[in-house]
Amino acid sequence: MSLVVKKGNYGFLFEFTVKKADGTAFDLTGYTVTLKVWKDSTTQFTAACTITDAASGKCQYQVTSGDFDAVGQYLAELELTKTGFVEDTETFQITVTETAP
Repeated sequence: MSLVVKKGNYGFLFEFTVKKADGTAFDLTGYTVTLKVWKDSTTQFTAACTITDAASGKCQYQVTSGDFDAVGQYLAELELTKTGFVEDTETFQITVTETAP
């Protein structure tokens, strides 16, 4: 998966479907989901996602002001947590592109 964002844009949703290795939905019931974003080995931000359909593995994150204010390549992953369990999804890329002047 890879996402493209225009520099400085915010207010829209990233929607995710978390899947197991076999391609079936990861049941998010009882989990919290955190979006972790970094660039050049430096954490840019971590933020809570909202689970929208736990049984289907669906969650979302609303991009906020300041999340993507610099053009470049970012890496991200979702951290799934519940008592006695922490697992990260596969790393994916977020590309931030320049906007028209």
